[in-house]
Amino acid sequence: MTMMIDTGVFYALFDRSDIHHLDSLALLTDALEGRFGAPYTTDFVVLESTLLLRGRGGPGMARAMIRLLKKGGISVMLLEEEVYAAALELFDERAETLSLCDAASMVLMKKLNIQRLASYDERSFFGMAKQVVGRGYFESLEETRQKLVIAVDKTRAAK
Repeated sequence: MTMMIDTGVFYALFDRSDIHHLDSLALLTDALEGRFGAPYTTDFVVLESTLLLRGRGGPGMARAMIRLLKKGGISVMLLEEEVYAAALELFDERAETLSLCDAASMVLMKKLNIQRLASYDERSFFGMAKQVVGRGYFESLEETRQKLVIAVDKTRAAK
C-alpha cells in the first residue's frame, strides 16, 4: 500500500491553529513510520504548499516544509510531460471542483495504482480516490497513540 499526500495535510502540519493540525501530525507521523506504505507527494503539491505556507504563515513555515522533505521519507514525484498533459485534460473536465495540482495528483495516483489519499478536500476528490484519509484521523487513534501525538506536538512547539 502507498499514499499520496495533498497540500492541506502539509499546511495543517505547520499551522498549529489549523483545525486539522493534530490530524496532519498524526497522519504524517504514521506515514513516515510506514503505516501506510510508501508516502508520496508531487512537485505541484510542494509548490502549492510552500506558496500557501509562505503567504499565510511567512517564510519560516515554508522553509520548515522544505526541511521536512529534505529529511527524506516522503517521495516527491516530478510530473513528466505525459502526466502533465493528462492532468490538463482532467482539469479541463473538472475545473469547477478540481485544481490543476489536484488533477496532477489524481493522474499520478491512477498511473501508479495508489489507492489512498491523505487530504481534507473530500469535495474535490469525491469519486476519484478509492480512500481519502485525513479528517478525524487523530480522533480515530487509540488514546495512547493520541497522547504520543500530543507529546510530539508539544516538543515541536517548544523548538
